[in-house]
Amino acid sequence: MQDHSKHAPKKSGHKSGGGSFHGINADARILKITGWLTGIYFIIELGLGFYSQSIAVISDAFHTFSAVGGILIAFVANRISGKAASVAATYGFKRAEIIGALLNGIFLLLMAVYVLYMGYTRLGKEFELPTNIMFLAAFGGLITEAIAFKLIYQSQKTNMNMKGAYWHIMQTFIGSILIIIAAVVIKLTGYTPIDAILGMAFGLVLFWASYKIIKDALDIFMQTVPGDVDIDKTKAALLDIPGVKSVMHLHAWVLTSNQNIFSAHIQIEDQKNAEDILRKAETLLKDEYGFYFSTLQLELEHRDMGAEDLNIG
Repeated sequence: MQDHSKHAPKKSGHKSGGGSFHGINADARILKITGWLTGIYFIIELGLGFYSQSIAVISDAFHTFSAVGGILIAFVANRISGKAASVAATYGFKRAEIIGALLNGIFLLLMAVYVLYMGYTRLGKEFELPTNIMFLAAFGGLITEAIAFKLIYQSQKTNMNMKGAYWHIMQTFIGSILIIIAAVVIKLTGYTPIDAILGMAFGLVLFWASYKIIKDALDIFMQTVPGDVDIDKTKAALLDIPGVKSVMHLHAWVLTSNQNIFSAHIQIEDQKNAEDILRKAETLLKDEYGFYFSTLQLELEHRDMGAEDLNIG
């Protein structure tokens, strides 16, 4: 019987536009820049809102503030996740990024409820909204958010923590567009309820985004099979290796974004072919299925280790 663990980098779909941003430090730098950008703009927009007494602009300023909070959560999670593995934490603190994503998802959910509530309370009520200040606040926000989008877009494709921050920026970006649309309608028609209607529509979008982030984070904490992994196909591929009789106790889960883990017991026909089988299985899991880390136990005879309730093989 052989027990072997294999550490292998998973292929990533992440692409870096300029080649200067890579990994945890790159994400931290991106989060710092976007955090400062949105933070400075929050102060400016809040000032415009209080100066004009525009509820729409003040509301959007607080949306911007929520984005700053979301980016801060992502940044702290990013720094913690970079801590090395130790005897006290053998996987390191990589899951800190998933905690950050979960907190951001909950934060977004609360903002969605808040936006829907604010929109509901405004329906049927007339508000005097200064459109010039609304235009100024919205266009300033679009510029800030466009820069933040350019920085964070690639990273959010493969990192759940960055995706949470990305959706906070998306929230403020859409909020700015809605302010422009509302301002145009109000300026041309005087119909102020459009502000509430568009706000509630955006609240539904936020609700869906928060649901997806929370669900994905909880799936990881529950150690469900990664969405891009087909257990049956993986088992069949291992069984196709010459000398393999059966594959049992297959387990696949996500450690953190873009890092899938795999373990299994492989029953073999002859001990003399063990090293060759092991090498082929490791190569298959790394190159064909992209597992970041795999633990394979080779055995001539399967033994009941008292955990047959976990054996799906």
